[in-house]
Amino acid sequence: MKKLFLILAIMSVGILAQAQSKSVASLYEKYKGGEEFFHLDLAGSFFDFADGFNIDLDDEGMEAIAKSVERMKLFKLPVSGDEAKADFKALQKGLKKERYDVLMEMSEKGSDIVFYSKGGNVISDLVLLIGGSGDDSHLVIELEGAFESRKLAKAFP
Repeated sequence: MKKLFLILAIMSVGILAQAQSKSVASLYEKYKGGEEFFHLDLAGSFFDFADGFNIDLDDEGMEAIAKSVERMKLFKLPVSGDEAKADFKALQKGLKKERYDVLMEMSEKGSDIVFYSKGGNVISDLVLLIGGSGDDSHLVIELEGAFESRKLAKAFP
């Protein structure tokens, strides 16, 4: 009986470690059926496959991050203006409720970039929100994997 409980506990930790943000998933589900909805979902060994194209990541930290990515989900909101801004604000609230921390925040001439992370020494999920650039597009990028916070700090000084 104790072995069964131990096995179930280990399995649930593994499942929780691979969980993506529920807020990002909810926003994705909201728009996924739309005709104007652009999304890209890459998983598995795609990033090892990219090595075959001799993509040179000069910075050692960026290369380590790229090799740590297990899955990347990117989508562009099919709406703009106030509706897109409201979706981004709701997403940011949801990420805070899920205990994501702001890793980096930048703003320049109407475009905002916010980088969220979840985890301590080993970060399991990164969410990048890019909003309001030029054509008022809003992008969400989620990276799942096991990222060492020291390597992230080197890549984003």
